[in-house]
Amino acid sequence: MSLSKNPAFNLKVVLQETNIAADTLRAWERRYGLPMPQRTAGGHRLYSQYDIETIKWLMARQAEGLSISRAVDLWNEHHASGVDPLAGFTPSSLSAVQMIPAMYVSPDTNLTALRAQWIAACLNFSETNAEQVLNQAFSIFPVEAVCMDVLQKGMAEIGALWYENNASVQQEHFASGLAMRRLDALLSASPAPTRNQTVLIGCPPNEWHTFTPLLLSLLLRRRGLNVIYLGANVPAEQFKETVSAVHANLTILVAQTLISAAALQATALNLINQNTPVGFGGRIFNILPNLIHQIPGDYLGSTLKLP
Repeated sequence: MSLSKNPAFNLKVVLQETNIAADTLRAWERRYGLPMPQRTAGGHRLYSQYDIETIKWLMARQAEGLSISRAVDLWNEHHASGVDPLAGFTPSSLSAVQMIPAMYVSPDTNLTALRAQWIAACLNFSETNAEQVLNQAFSIFPVEAVCMDVLQKGMAEIGALWYENNASVQQEHFASGLAMRRLDALLSASPAPTRNQTVLIGCPPNEWHTFTPLLLSLLLRRRGLNVIYLGANVPAEQFKETVSAVHANLTILVAQTLISAAALQATALNLINQNTPVGFGGRIFNILPNLIHQIPGDYLGSTLKLP
């Protein structure tokens, strides 16, 4: 039976049916155009049964690990191919989602405030609160914005607190673990590549800090590239072997310390001699910019900001 598109339900009914926060729903409508309720002469929203099931469908995709922006993209992809996303979709499959408590979203919520909340939760070792803050952020803002302004900047601020002896190594490791886990989930939920280029990303020998290359992998994957993420402490020979096996168009190496920068230099030279394009970056090159001129390959800049 097809779902009615007749606007018959007010906002209160929708909130009761879906358990979504009103401000989150308004943010979805404003930012993504889903759902698109009609309005009464007095300006009040009216929703159809189809709108309600659309909200539940989006919440179900979030429960599966997708960001709201990716869930909307998936919805639009279905429509573009002539397929109704709700075909065969029943509310019974949402029982677990409907048990999730609705979260209040303040109208003046911004990424700076969310970052402060996430940092506070991490410093208090509160995994539940930290995850709720991220869920709230991803429900309102694009994936890239949350990753850059909450996770990356949040980790940088916690690192600065540790450097100043205002945070413990346990707190830094706790926050890092939560951030890496979220990036892993987002990378796994990324759409299939739409471009032919293959990019290999990893850390040279003696480099164990993987937040930056993992975030870069996510950002490039979301731009349609085929990204192969190799992780930490990869021997130079393994880079060469993988480049040959996957026919990589570009290899990106990331170093955060002086020791790993030396390993990066040797690895990059090895790859350049194999006629493989190399890009590189990392915190150590921000601290010691003169090192850039000693590395064969293309320096990718001091930030991860992408166009």
